[in-house]
Amino acid sequence: MLDFSADRVVDRVSENRIELTGNVTLRYGEVTIRAGRVIFDRRRNEITAEPIIVDGETLGIPHFNRGSEKFSGQRMAYNVNTGRGRIWEGRATSQQYRIRGEHALIDSLENMFLRDLTISTCDKDHEHHLFRVGHFKMVENDKAIARNVTFELGPVPIMWFPFYIFPLQQGRRSGVLTPNIGSNSRDGFSVSNLGYYYAPSDYWDATLAATLREQGGILLDGDLAYHIRGRVRGAVDLQFENFNTAAGSSTRNWRFNLNHWQRLSPSSSLRATGNFTSSRTFDQRNTDNLYNFLNQQLRSSLSYDKNWRDAGRSIDLGLAYIRDLDTRANSFQGFPRVSFRQSRRRIFGHDDSRASGRGAGQPWYRAFYYSFSADLTNSFTREPDDTLERDDLNVGGRLTVNSQHRPFGWLELTPSLSSTQRLSRHNQDRPTRSETYSASVNTGTTFYGIFLMEVGRLRGIRHRLQPRAGFRYSQSASVTGGSFGFGGNRMAGNGKRTLDLSLSNTFEVKTENEDGKENRFTFASANVTSGFDFDTTTDRRWRSLRSIVSIKPYRRVDVRMRTNHSLYGANGSWSPFLPRLETLSITSNFRFSVRSFLGSEKVPEDLRDPLRSPADYGFERDLYRDSATGISPWRFSLGHHFNLRRTTFGTTNRTSWIKADFGVNPGRLINRIDYAINFNLVDPDVTNQTLSVYKELHCFEARLTLVPNGFNRGFAFKFNIKDIPDIGISARRGGVYGL
Repeated sequence: MLDFSADRVVDRVSENRIELTGNVTLRYGEVTIRAGRVIFDRRRNEITAEPIIVDGETLGIPHFNRGSEKFSGQRMAYNVNTGRGRIWEGRATSQQYRIRGEHALIDSLENMFLRDLTISTCDKDHEHHLFRVGHFKMVENDKAIARNVTFELGPVPIMWFPFYIFPLQQGRRSGVLTPNIGSNSRDGFSVSNLGYYYAPSDYWDATLAATLREQGGILLDGDLAYHIRGRVRGAVDLQFENFNTAAGSSTRNWRFNLNHWQRLSPSSSLRATGNFTSSRTFDQRNTDNLYNFLNQQLRSSLSYDKNWRDAGRSIDLGLAYIRDLDTRANSFQGFPRVSFRQSRRRIFGHDDSRASGRGAGQPWYRAFYYSFSADLTNSFTREPDDTLERDDLNVGGRLTVNSQHRPFGWLELTPSLSSTQRLSRHNQDRPTRSETYSASVNTGTTFYGIFLMEVGRLRGIRHRLQPRAGFRYSQSASVTGGSFGFGGNRMAGNGKRTLDLSLSNTFEVKTENEDGKENRFTFASANVTSGFDFDTTTDRRWRSLRSIVSIKPYRRVDVRMRTNHSLYGANGSWSPFLPRLETLSITSNFRFSVRSFLGSEKVPEDLRDPLRSPADYGFERDLYRDSATGISPWRFSLGHHFNLRRTTFGTTNRTSWIKADFGVNPGRLINRIDYAINFNLVDPDVTNQTLSVYKELHCFEARLTLVPNGFNRGFAFKFNIKDIPDIGISARRGGVYGL
């Protein structure tokens, strides 16, 4: 049934049609048509829409809406029975794409067919760039397939594609990958990322891509990834190359990577990793990742773990294999490896409470606990030189008995006994059995000081003081020769007695904001440790005094200091009240930024600035990664590190450097500028600096990153379409590498 409204309605009964004129709106099911003039032919069930001309001005350009489809044109016709229609000089908008075509056909399956059209992401009447397409099919909320495509920059044709696929979906979707065209010194001219991405479900996807290289032949790369939350996840990657050598011959090599995790039951899981290759130099020929390029070891492992949480027991089985690509040595570390652990449990009575210490009304002997662990490891190597091969079968165990008491209600007392045994059979010159027995007593307490006040937002300060002392005695022995310690010579070591002392200070602050909401945080902490060795062979029995101080008055300010002081003078004399400084390390960080225009300081992962990324290889971080557009108006961070070390020869080594980075959105001329610098204060020198400039150019964007000095000196430039970043031109270190 048709529902319509118009300024003027004429029902021409003899011609079996209705004419609607002036501000016409017609609805039929999901279809809505707005135009200056609409004619409905009742005999053919066809709707024709066109504009009207008033005083020489064209009014009421026809607009067609069906679901998420939106079209406009100079004239359109639509059949209400078949759901098919035609649009002349049509225009359409889908996601970020603006489409203009001479002729457009729509069908009942919500597809659109166009011929002789242009596509652009530019919202200007005169597009700065466009795709000129011969034939075009658009599937709603899926993709658009174009044939005979010419990419034009302004009026100049730049590239031609036999076909191109424009994605219309959001998120993961199957489709043809966007090829990359480039050149570098290793591969020469190359076309990469030729392939298809297949995502049939939310649980797995696959990618098959090829790279054609002028100086390297063909590289095929197949990836498979899967993930079912809480049950299984993993990825498989297989690469195959047909490498052309300088002599004209070709070699075929492969690389296989595997990563798998699977929960077999609520208490057990399986994990596997694998890295294998047929060529030692496969990554050097085929990777752009600096870590993979430098890595010379392939690691593979398989492990199974099982735990019994109520009983506090767990077991772990595993295999590990390492292939050294440089020496060609094969190392089997833990082949197999078996470990068992029994966590702390009561010796007497049921372990119905995990609370430490003796509970109220409990007999004293229920405060005793035990723990046990054991492991078996079989390791061996296989190398080109048989004389360097090693074999080692190792079995070990550890039993610990301890208890926790609180005499007087405020003093903590923890005695402990432990025994460690380790047996081995190997072909090396070292003991086949070692054993250690130890006993210790640790004691301590906690004092609190609370200071209430109302000073501004400050409501109180709490000081927590924790002195600790522990005495430990240990006795060791070893057996050389024989097998697993049997049939060899036993040699007992000297007993060792040590005293450990520590003092911890923590200052916590409570504040209150204007809304009455309280906030608690640690303002500062200061910890001091030392000890006394009763049986050392030197005259300096007191260990160095180690201090760690941390001050964080505000979430943007963080200062940490570490010191080591010797309690002996340079001549070896005892000097507890004038300790001698051995090492000093101070690290300070200050971070400031303005809240973003969007009302949040959090920057999305894909826009995070490379100058603030985790420290890794500079080539990957500063030079080859795109700079962020910069959401917050400005930010500034300053870090300083100072390290001092006094050697036993009387010399002093100092290290001091400053790292600062600054980012700002200056305005219309440049959208974002980021700058970072590392400066050595001991030997005044700029060790590294990076300048990044970002500019939006309507429907384009440009990024320039300069690294004027340092080991990763160079530059990176990229100019691309903002909404289609895969289409653009880039350069690194002077050579064009992508289009």
